[in-house]
Amino acid sequence: MDHRFSWTLVAVVSLLVSCGTGDSARQGKEHAYRDLKGYFQEELNNIEAEKPALQKTIVMNGLRDSLTITTPDSTQLQHLLAPFLEVDLNKPSLQGAYDTILLADQFTGKRSLMYKARNTATVPQEVIMDIDNQQHITNVQMNKHVENLVYEYQQNLVYQHNKHIRIVTWQKIAFLPARELDVKVLLKHP
Repeated sequence: MDHRFSWTLVAVVSLLVSCGTGDSARQGKEHAYRDLKGYFQEELNNIEAEKPALQKTIVMNGLRDSLTITTPDSTQLQHLLAPFLEVDLNKPSLQGAYDTILLADQFTGKRSLMYKARNTATVPQEVIMDIDNQQHITNVQMNKHVENLVYEYQQNLVYQHNKHIRIVTWQKIAFLPARELDVKVLLKHP
């Protein structure tokens, strides 16, 4: 009889231990950084629902062109926000890759949150978010830079909630002239 009791005790203890492991695993899956990928997916969904007109200005190597898209489709919007949607700071490979700096305005409750990469090879190297007093992101800036012996690439992304998007891309390939593309999009809500 004592033998059965010891087996039951071992089974109950192992069951309790396994339950505790599940809780710690769930805690480990919480985001270390603000969920930018989720934020931009939500912004994409909101823009698709509201369908604001887009006033787009493109400057490529000094040549300027403008156009207005009165009713953008989901493919155009997806393409426009693609550089923002690609950024997922909570990937396992980026765990602990950023230093976090928080600057708070004590009077208004607004904050600036900065993620600065600890290693220059980490992309993006810098993310700056402005957050209002209700904890909503109002502005996001990201800086990416990749460089090797043959290729150099810089991209600066700016997104201002419900107002504008700006993407400045510069690249240089060895033995070829540098190219710069500056895309500005104003969201014109009805």
